[in-house]
Amino acid sequence: MTTGAPEAVSHEAPGRYLPVIDGMTVRPFPEADFEDAAGYGGPACCVRVPRASQDFRDGEYHRALDRAGAEMSAGLGALAAALTVRWGDPLAVGPGPYPEAGFGGRTAPEPVGRLSQSACGMQARTVPDSGRRIGLTVGRHGTELPLALMAVASRTPRPAPGAGGGG
Repeated sequence: MTTGAPEAVSHEAPGRYLPVIDGMTVRPFPEADFEDAAGYGGPACCVRVPRASQDFRDGEYHRALDRAGAEMSAGLGALAAALTVRWGDPLAVGPGPYPEAGFGGRTAPEPVGRLSQSACGMQARTVPDSGRRIGLTVGRHGTELPLALMAVASRTPRPAPGAGGGG
């Protein structure tokens, strides 16, 4: 089910969310794992949530989830188009072995482990002359929690499960 809201979101998203991306390309990575109102991360990866839906605890769960999904997809599409103009076509990145790491007794380093549990994949672009990659995805951390448009900055390839790092 589609309403007029996704189109409105898609027109406002790039101008509204690009400052978040710009900050992620220059701000130093934190020295330790963190979580705050705008996202979470650690020394090798930072996740920011420029837009989130409401939570899904009401009786209109499926209808609200469909609307939120359409809005987040529109926002993701508009922001992705703006980044394509800036930095070129994205590379599609899947969660790889991270969601299953715990079944083999290994752990995925954080925040990569948490991110892989909330999103099925992302669009990633290398930011020229910065040594960083910026990824975009839509996901959520639980069935009743908000759907979120997430921007991810990393300076290294994703570490292998069990290759160090903890939560």
